[in-house]
Amino acid sequence: MKSGSQSDTDSGAGERQTPCAEPGGTLPVPPAPSITSSMREGLSIYPGGAASPYTPTSPLSLSQTSSMRSFMKVPTGQQSAAASCRLPLPPPSQPSSPLSARGSVKRRDSFVSSPCRPADTGRPAGEGLDFLTYLPYEIAMVIVIHADFPAITTIAKVSRSWNRFSRDNAVWRRLFLQQREWRTQRAMATAASHSTRPRRPPGSALSISPALSAFDAATSGASTPRVGDGELHDGAHLATVAAAAAASRGDGAAASLTSRILSAYAGSSLRPAISLQHMVAPSPTPGAMPGPGSSSSHQQHQQLLQRMPRAPPDWRYLFQQRLELDRHWRSGTADVHILTGHADSVYCVQYDHDKIVTGSRDRTIKIWDSGTLECLRTMTGHEASVLCLKYDDTVLVTGSSDATVIVWDWETGAPRLRLASHSAGVLDVAFNDEHIVSCSKDCTIKVWHRATGRLLRTMAGHRGPVNAVQLHGNQIVSASGDSLIKMWDLRTGELLRTFSGHTRGLACVQFDGKTIVSGSSDQLIKVWDAKTGRCKQTLRGHKDLVRTLHFAGGTRAVSGSYDQTIKVWDITTGECTLDLKDMHTSWVFDVQFSASRIVSTSQDQKIILWDFAGGLDVGDIN
Repeated sequence: MKSGSQSDTDSGAGERQTPCAEPGGTLPVPPAPSITSSMREGLSIYPGGAASPYTPTSPLSLSQTSSMRSFMKVPTGQQSAAASCRLPLPPPSQPSSPLSARGSVKRRDSFVSSPCRPADTGRPAGEGLDFLTYLPYEIAMVIVIHADFPAITTIAKVSRSWNRFSRDNAVWRRLFLQQREWRTQRAMATAASHSTRPRRPPGSALSISPALSAFDAATSGASTPRVGDGELHDGAHLATVAAAAAASRGDGAAASLTSRILSAYAGSSLRPAISLQHMVAPSPTPGAMPGPGSSSSHQQHQQLLQRMPRAPPDWRYLFQQRLELDRHWRSGTADVHILTGHADSVYCVQYDHDKIVTGSRDRTIKIWDSGTLECLRTMTGHEASVLCLKYDDTVLVTGSSDATVIVWDWETGAPRLRLASHSAGVLDVAFNDEHIVSCSKDCTIKVWHRATGRLLRTMAGHRGPVNAVQLHGNQIVSASGDSLIKMWDLRTGELLRTFSGHTRGLACVQFDGKTIVSGSSDQLIKVWDAKTGRCKQTLRGHKDLVRTLHFAGGTRAVSGSYDQTIKVWDITTGECTLDLKDMHTSWVFDVQFSASRIVSTSQDQKIILWDFAGGLDVGDIN
């Protein structure tokens, strides 16, 4: 057995020799590939995220080997004459090898081809060239980072060196963000704040390559990390920053210790798994007297911490959590919570990571804590049922049967503006940074100035109550009891397009800029191309009026019906992937969903929350 510094390939006297073909002769047929020891020593990454030692009882299947060769562009059964003879890589001292000229490229568990020397690696001929292991780490990652999830799981089983490639954080970041359904605002914000780049594994040689700077620019937008780039920096730079912070507090011992600890990482691209906040900001000793200028030093220290970049997320871990979350959605595995507190039917709901907001026929608006599910505040102001609501970080907008729209101040909980122009109940609202759009039982759509509450224009074109309205960019989409969907220009009020196809009145509509999804009393859900007006899909399954829909792009939509069920759909295939029933005891009025939850409201006065993230960490992906 060779030492750890040598190749994983065993060689020695008595090993099988593969003769080379003479000029003009024919090559012998190579024997079938076998599973090598380096393959058995790798780690397997399973879809569930567990890593387990690779054993002889779980060899690579023929399909896995074929897909691997296809991915790495190594032809099967078409090797050249050079591929039938193997020769170990010459030691770095021999200048005859172009690889040895680099000086820093170490031999790893692989082999190269030679057209004139017999093989002495002990490996059967015909396996192809494992060029990936001989490339500089950064160059190899340019190839690996473009593999899909099945290919990455196969790469992880090939050898130890390939397994290291498969675990790079940049690989899993790309895999995560390739899933359109996973691109929540929180996940995208996390990705945007960290410029994750491939990192050299411990013990690998540092190689300098002209392609490195180009690779850095392609994957992180900058070839040199700077403070504020969103990730901890390496080695001496990190040590210098931490030591300077400690010195600014007059803590010479801490500065010296911090510098010595972090300097151990100097010259390595490994980021220490140490939080700068813990290294630079230790808790004050009880009873300690403040030193001279401690107030100024504390302020400088706090400013430094605010500028300090955070450690990038573990994208492989996030991928595993999100993959398991998808399994929960497919199987219907969820924790169910019921919120009660309204005295009558609950008509509308919206929620985020911190709060749930509901409106009811009891004329109140309630705000609930998303974590504890306790009612935090009850707001009153409407003189009739609260039929609809929307909010953002600064305002809450509600519509009521009293024919008014109220704009509420989040901080005080008091009405900021009251918009009164409709002659019947306000059935839905939408808004952006400048405008508020409302629709009513009076068959009209009105556009208001958000800041002043001034009425800008009124659109009349529907022949029935306008039950739902959506706003995206400069386009308004409305759905009416006259069975039609209409698209309007927000700036001019001009009618742009009419969508017809439902046979009875519409109750709800969703619009993401490209796709329109509508629900009707004909028990159908239709998916439309907003640009062409073509109906792309019809979803069948509800047995009564489809009262509510939620769709936010991607392929998933959730609907609620007067048949007392909630259904989850794949709008590309038309398949109902999940049917939630036997929870509400009356009509379902509204439904909202996120990456891990569904929240619904009903005439039965209940607010039901389905939490699919039981036991999972979804803080950065919800």
